[in-house]
Amino acid sequence: MTNAIGRVTSILSIPYGYTVTLWSAGALTAGRLGPPSVLDVLLFVIGAVVAFVALACAGGRHLEGEIPMRVPSLVVVNVFPILVALLIVAFPSRMVGRPLGYFADSFLATSAYVLSLAGLIRVTRTRSMRGQATVGQAGSER
Repeated sequence: MTNAIGRVTSILSIPYGYTVTLWSAGALTAGRLGPPSVLDVLLFVIGAVVAFVALACAGGRHLEGEIPMRVPSLVVVNVFPILVALLIVAFPSRMVGRPLGYFADSFLATSAYVLSLAGLIRVTRTRSMRGQATVGQAGSER
């Protein structure tokens, strides 16, 4: 059973974190700006999609051949939704107004979540490669 739980949490870690991130961004935005209109919901969706597509285009030539790509197991300890929620709370959406506030909060949530995980994966892989290089150098010195 623990093997199955590990497998399931590994598979769900990134989409779970993103779901929690977007839900909290929407709830926080609605709490500050009031219940969304149809236009607000559409702008929230558009903001999230624009951020996701822009970041996918930025990393497009590095996309893995198969989805989901292999990521470090540390990604399972996904605390980024908490950090993104705090970022949304700090963002002055009331100052930009209701329609732009819904767009901006989802754009910000998506961007912050994707960039946070990308940074974690990069740092983890860089450390792993350095560790392998150190082990390889030690082995060649013998």
